[in-house]
Amino acid sequence: MAKLKIISFKQIPSTNDYLKKNYQDLKSFTVVRTDYQTQGRGQFERRWHSARGKNLLCSLLLKDVALDQVTLIKEWVKSSIFSLLGSLGLDVYFKEPNDVYVNDKKLCGILIETQSSGTKFDYVVVGIGLNVNQVLFPGYKATSIFLETKKVYDVKRLYSKLLSTLLENYF
Repeated sequence: MAKLKIISFKQIPSTNDYLKKNYQDLKSFTVVRTDYQTQGRGQFERRWHSARGKNLLCSLLLKDVALDQVTLIKEWVKSSIFSLLGSLGLDVYFKEPNDVYVNDKKLCGILIETQSSGTKFDYVVVGIGLNVNQVLFPGYKATSIFLETKKVYDVKRLYSKLLSTLLENYF
């Protein structure tokens, strides 16, 4: 079973960018988490604003991954998120290319970024942004676990539960 190395920040521009910039000095299964991203984004460089300390924001680094494994990685991450959210009583669904929805509103985004050379990816960085306790989403059709369940959640506890689920389900 893989062992995680966790790096935590109060604030960082982007967890994905941090891992992409530093991947050569980091081991596979390094996770970067933060309370706040100043340059959070989704697919196609779309900006995403997350309230400070209210959401689960993290990225996972995988190294030396075979090119044909990226679809499996996406399914692994997706099923782990579904498992976590299902345990909270949420009936979620996936909307291509990378979003988790509940009641026709975005609850979570997944951003997978890669760099390859030859027959392997130098890195696969999997970013996860899960709306936990945020209440307002100006300009977005989004929701949070709090808005859906009417319960406040401990973000760090959910984060630990997600990491455990990812490790348990790793192919």
